[in-house]
Amino acid sequence: MQNSEYYIVRGAKMFCNCGTHVRRINLPQSHGSFVNDKPMMNEEDNKFTANVPHFGICVSPLNPSGETIYLIREEDGQNIGGKPCEPLFLDKWLGAKESVKVGGLPALTSESGLICGYEGCIRFGTNGQHDED
Repeated sequence: MQNSEYYIVRGAKMFCNCGTHVRRINLPQSHGSFVNDKPMMNEEDNKFTANVPHFGICVSPLNPSGETIYLIREEDGQNIGGKPCEPLFLDKWLGAKESVKVGGLPALTSESGLICGYEGCIRFGTNGQHDED
């Protein structure tokens, strides 16, 4: 494993290039593999709401929603409006570590990414292994 590649565990922060808010990945039930006593994630932990929440407002022109929502931007507390983020995942996480299995499937790493059907790219900002704000 490269020095910059780390295993992803429940609570890692992630972001979408089409979303306005940073979120944390969730794992309702552990696969039985842990790093620093935190459950590791695998390539099929890609379910909307169960694993991956919304990312606030979606700025993708492909988002078909006719609804407008208003949220507070985390960086500066400003009120912003736009289409709600409701990720549409067409496939599993990309770039999972094939040589390490978590629940029988390749482990997620800090290099893994997930593509939304509205052309958003979801990446990890932290690995979740240490208590972070």
